[in-house]
Amino acid sequence: MPSPDRAVLVIVGAGPRGVSLLERIGANVAEFEGVGELVVHLIDDTEIGAGRVWRTDQTRELCMNTLAAAVTLFSDEASTVTGPVRPGPDLYQWCLLVRDGAESPDVAESFRAELAVLRPESHPSRALYGEYIRWCLAHALGSLPPTITVVPHLARVIGIREQDGADAVILDDGTTLIADAVIAATGWMPRGDTAEEQRLLRATAADPALIWVRPDNPVEQQLDRLPDRAPVIVRGLGMGFFDAMALLTIGRGGRFVAEVDAPGGLRYEASGREPVLHVTSHHGLPYRAKSLYGSLPPASPQRLLRAVDWATVPRPIDFDRRIWPLVIKDAFLAYYETLHRIRPDALTIPWEHAQRTITDAPVPPDGPLDAVVRVVQQVADLVVADQEDRFPLAELMFPAPQVFPAPDAFNSWVREFVASDLAEAERGADSPLKAGLWSLGSARQPTSLIGSFGGFDAESRASGFRKLHAFGGTVGSGPPAFRNRQLLALIEAGLVRFLGPAASVTVENGAFHAECPTVRGSMVTTTALLDAWMHFHDVEDSADPLTRSLTDAGRARAFRVSTREGGTAATGGFDIDPTSGRLIHRDGSIDARVHIAGIPIDETMHDAIISPMPRTDPTMLRETDRVARSALDVLQRARRDSPRRIPA
Repeated sequence: MPSPDRAVLVIVGAGPRGVSLLERIGANVAEFEGVGELVVHLIDDTEIGAGRVWRTDQTRELCMNTLAAAVTLFSDEASTVTGPVRPGPDLYQWCLLVRDGAESPDVAESFRAELAVLRPESHPSRALYGEYIRWCLAHALGSLPPTITVVPHLARVIGIREQDGADAVILDDGTTLIADAVIAATGWMPRGDTAEEQRLLRATAADPALIWVRPDNPVEQQLDRLPDRAPVIVRGLGMGFFDAMALLTIGRGGRFVAEVDAPGGLRYEASGREPVLHVTSHHGLPYRAKSLYGSLPPASPQRLLRAVDWATVPRPIDFDRRIWPLVIKDAFLAYYETLHRIRPDALTIPWEHAQRTITDAPVPPDGPLDAVVRVVQQVADLVVADQEDRFPLAELMFPAPQVFPAPDAFNSWVREFVASDLAEAERGADSPLKAGLWSLGSARQPTSLIGSFGGFDAESRASGFRKLHAFGGTVGSGPPAFRNRQLLALIEAGLVRFLGPAASVTVENGAFHAECPTVRGSMVTTTALLDAWMHFHDVEDSADPLTRSLTDAGRARAFRVSTREGGTAATGGFDIDPTSGRLIHRDGSIDARVHIAGIPIDETMHDAIISPMPRTDPTMLRETDRVARSALDVLQRARRDSPRRIPA
């Protein structure tokens, strides 16, 4: 037990953000001399230094959706953190050190095959990134001054309560820690069951033959419950689907074999244990593949969006009226600039004239988004002679409803979509289509920063901002191209079939039934249902005991944004003080000790999910520095104001 005269900090969550917080504590502590001796309790219920998502014991088949050279946990020359900048290797640089024998010989042996072929633009396994985070933790621990002691706890925090001017942090192993400051960096947290989920729970409880795999992190879903060779209804065609697809095929003994004449260049050799996946989603199409640039992806300029000094624009901002036209025009500019570079003769006018034409395109000031897109497209279409060269953004964002005469017709259509998109991905930086879509996907980050802490009103968040993130996710946050190649091979093998967009799922007569109204004959009946996606956190509907303990005590509330009618609307994020990360109480006061960081405040601060990229001044590192400094300030004041320290 620490000495009673030591300050005590509890960090909940020991994944990448928790490790970064510890590194920032060490980097900043010299400025807060009044803290004195400090005990840091570092808590995680899965793995200290990797957390749940990046746990190092997971299958190597699951990979990051980020590139090896595009993630770091260290500040660098581009950082605007208040505290000291302390550079360190990004993931790829660290992997080179490991491969060359300069670091972590055990990792070098365990990941020898992966490290041998790793490139800056590779998608590392999640387990390898977990090893990098663990190394960053060891590095942070080794850099701490002797006044700081770190105590790890492999446990889950189930509650926090105030106690004598401090906080009692309650762990599920029976331990109670008395803390002068707390930082919760918990990552993804469970939320309450929806009405449909409650219905599914009742149905599966009443009939043991029914199997429902509920939404969760794919590596933690009970996919082994899904029977071999049986049909399975799958809802979701984003990253959760691609992870489940890998686990249910390669993970069950199948393998992909290179074959030049096969779709996507791969043929699938089945083990015989694979289920047949009948998949649906809102749009019915899988996310588009990431482009193969042979390097890190180029930065999307978004000249019109970035030309505005948004800090001077009064809040809240009408996203649809002020921001969407700029985002749309930037996407058209990215498309036609790429087209001009690779085929200058495709444009009917000089590029400078075409650029002005698109930039100056008039938009209806109060028109709906689809009308704005179509007006800009009508103007942009005039800069090319051949309509095959136009950027069909309106059709991509607002496709006309189609009715398919049979499931095979819809599956053929999806297969062609995937193959066509892969062909564009293989063109890399020379694909005008991918350049335009990459501009839209990339616009999510700057617009998120513009809208942070109530920058957009509730109506904007429910319309334009949501549409950009939904569509931008499908075109900018898709899987590595090799996953879509694997998908083509599985379609060819008959192991993945597509139900159609927004298929309804019902439970009747001891089975799940799925049917899409726009695909005739699409009905599938089976006893297995997989929801291949994850819930976002919701403060007001949380199944996390730590969150409930704070809301029940009035120490936490949902962040609210203004409406155009003069009221407010709740979001799913915690309300926090922007300058410190400390909780806002139900009565509007600021909590004295408890901070929240990361994913649970994504709907408050925005841009809280994306991993830090080198040389981009990432939001996460600015946040961890800011919160670490606030915690040190709280600890310093506690030490000053309380002559008798409370035992930890």
